[in-house]
Amino acid sequence: MNSSSASAHLERRKKDSARLVWDTKPKRAPNPKDIEFQTAEIVIPNPHRDQARLPSFMESLSKKVIDKASMNRLIWGDNLLAMQALLASGYEGKIDLIYIDPPFWTGENYYTNVTIGQQTVEQSPSVAQRLAFKDWWSGGIDSYIDVLYPRLQLMRRLLSDNGAIYLHLDWHLGHYMKVIMDEIFGIDNFRNEIQVKRIRKNVREFDTVKRLNVATDMILFYAKSPKHRIKPPTIPERKEARWHAFDAAGLRTGMDYGLFGKKPPPGQHWRWTKERAEKATADGILHPNPRTGRPEYLVAASEESLLTSLWDDKSAYSFNWSWPTEKNESLLERIIKMSAYEGALVADFFCGSGTTMAVAEKMKDMNLRWIGVDYQKVAIQTSRNRLVEIESRPFLIENIGNYQRHMIYLSGVRIYEMQKIVLKLYGATPREDMPDLGTKESTDGTIELIYVGYPDRPVTAKKADELAHLAERLDGTGYKRLVILGWDYEYNYEELLRERKRFTESKWKTEVVNKNIPPEVYEYLKTAKTEEEIEPLRGKIHFHDKPYLKLAPPKIEKLDSGKARVTVGIERYVIFDYPIEDEKNRLEIMEIAQKNYFALVDYWAIDWDHDNITFKSVWQAFRGFGRDIKEIPKTSTKEIEPRKRVTIAVRLVDVFGNDTSASQIIDLRRA
Repeated sequence: MNSSSASAHLERRKKDSARLVWDTKPKRAPNPKDIEFQTAEIVIPNPHRDQARLPSFMESLSKKVIDKASMNRLIWGDNLLAMQALLASGYEGKIDLIYIDPPFWTGENYYTNVTIGQQTVEQSPSVAQRLAFKDWWSGGIDSYIDVLYPRLQLMRRLLSDNGAIYLHLDWHLGHYMKVIMDEIFGIDNFRNEIQVKRIRKNVREFDTVKRLNVATDMILFYAKSPKHRIKPPTIPERKEARWHAFDAAGLRTGMDYGLFGKKPPPGQHWRWTKERAEKATADGILHPNPRTGRPEYLVAASEESLLTSLWDDKSAYSFNWSWPTEKNESLLERIIKMSAYEGALVADFFCGSGTTMAVAEKMKDMNLRWIGVDYQKVAIQTSRNRLVEIESRPFLIENIGNYQRHMIYLSGVRIYEMQKIVLKLYGATPREDMPDLGTKESTDGTIELIYVGYPDRPVTAKKADELAHLAERLDGTGYKRLVILGWDYEYNYEELLRERKRFTESKWKTEVVNKNIPPEVYEYLKTAKTEEEIEPLRGKIHFHDKPYLKLAPPKIEKLDSGKARVTVGIERYVIFDYPIEDEKNRLEIMEIAQKNYFALVDYWAIDWDHDNITFKSVWQAFRGFGRDIKEIPKTSTKEIEPRKRVTIAVRLVDVFGNDTSASQIIDLRRA
């Protein structure tokens, strides 16, 4: 850069120096982090259609070399970590289009309704509410911007040079985020503030009100650079042929020639080159205005017109997948058609019910790839079901490697402090001699021994066995009840634990209760980090009992072809703890579950050849949403090639988000 251009640049910076400032604004952008993604599940919704791809795909799995960059990816976890990991793994400048629909700073909780049970003559189904996401911010506006600011910085790095981002907000903080977007993406890269129609409320409750009903959301559209061009959308609108002025704003070299004895007005130019204008004159579609003599051209009649930034022809919202803020598929289709091209990579880092990914899948002629990220498990659950329903191409469901560990670091807590914090949140008193153990008096007066698992490893049956024997003799008198709080549990945990208990030399004298550590722990860690701040939160987080899953004995039939027809199924699924606040509603759902335990199952899948590393979901069943709830089969059958033995794994997710797994080893030589 020479001295004159440098000074011009500095002068420009002085003119465009307006910035949004708040007390907690970070001084530097977050950097990529060398975090690995763990593949929790590979979902293949239509193995028959994708049969040609499966052999090479399975071979890559066996070699543990999945080409993740070529796969569509649904990622559970904090999107800040996910984006840092994507940058570290080579995605910088690789995403072509980002659409995000973050919380709007409304100060509300949003729930998804879960219908449990089928409509019968004797009984109606019950509806339970499950928290979808929270949109309240204890730190006010600062805390909201603290979340979005660094994430938008990372999104800019992920965008390709000709990429674009669409940020969907409403009136609450859209004006703040406009300034933030100007700062991060550059005011010159602002393209449009799109107004999109909300669902209008036309009910008058009072004679006087504070304000008018809100009719629109805003979508802030920014490009990464001047390279980004859109394909302008059109809407149906009949227009008759008409004559239009031939001059246009701005100066263009060679476009100010004389025409019908006239020149363009000052600061303007003619629309066409001289050669084209002469041909148009000969064709009769360019002539002087009979009154003024100034050139004008014929605009042909049409059945459509260009869409402006006011999108009042469609609603921003839909209600097909029981998601409280679900966006309309036609809205995303319009955005993708505008700003993406064939083979583009599309991302949504607040993916919610999965609208962006579902639309990308349905636009088959564009062959789009996609990445979806969300922190809420219910969002991942809904998105997965939705993609299975439309028989999408194979995709990965991923966790951030050692996710609990990274989330703990993000919250500012050290790993070795976590055991004590979880014990206190559970209401237990930590022991001084053993950091992962504590004690608590239960409601029935029993003094319980409490164990907290480590955040980067599953609780195993072997560990539970060791703890049960320790509990029997600890402190001289021992403990009658051991409560295990686990971040995760190994496959077949209950079956393996039962086997250990059956074959132990002496009968256990201690009852073992297994509970899950809920993700809400992270929310509390954001605001309470010291022991003094944790203390008032004792007992406010609910640790749910781990559900019980039992597979039915497999049925094996030897076929004339030499293959074996194998049927696997679910014999029993039990939830011991129902996360429902309303007592009447909870009792209704418990009654339904006692009559039909499968009423609680939302999704289950089978890996017919599990390698004890990656779950390959090649058969899935799920219950659907709203009025489209269907009965889920309890068994599934597959013909399997003969071999020594095969491990068949099952993954089940219930309507409350509990994720449970089990497996069976089948020796086909004995079939």
